[in-house]
Amino acid sequence: MNDGLEDEWYSRLRQDWKPEHVRLLLIGESAPDDGGDQSKRRFFYAEKLSGQDALFRGVVEAVLGVPHLDSKSETKTKWLAQLRDRGIFLIDLVPFPVKGAEKKRLRASARRDSAAGCVARAAALNPDGIIVCHKPSFRELRGPLISAGLPLLHDEGINFPLGNWRESFVADFRQAYADLN
Repeated sequence: MNDGLEDEWYSRLRQDWKPEHVRLLLIGESAPDDGGDQSKRRFFYAEKLSGQDALFRGVVEAVLGVPHLDSKSETKTKWLAQLRDRGIFLIDLVPFPVKGAEKKRLRASARRDSAAGCVARAAALNPDGIIVCHKPSFRELRGPLISAGLPLLHDEGINFPLGNWRESFVADFRQAYADLN
């Protein structure tokens, strides 16, 4: 599967956009799977805006109030800068891509096996608040985050902002984020 370490490309991009102080820590499931074709790599912190950047688009709408980003004419740079300036930072539960063709059982196992490491990474960032942006990841992380005394801002899972779930993602995210403000 993987050695459990995040690929250097993801780490470097994530580090480039890390705020000085993490006010709001977002936790996703994992970076997107490129299917082995590095030319098709995409990521929350990659500059190129893609129609498949559901999490990025959902977060920008929830935090910055921008409901539509045009991937033909925009890059993520100005939006990433605004998120960073607000102290918002994203890490992933699983430090390697688990999406794509993998069976649900393998994804669930990767989430379970990665929970302790994710909680340790979250604790090291000392955030003011945490939102887990994926229901299955929330189910895996809720107990360990609370046990570690970390400031989880919501009691129920938030749907990942794909298609019909984007509106509920934005509403649930805003409700959790309001607890930080």
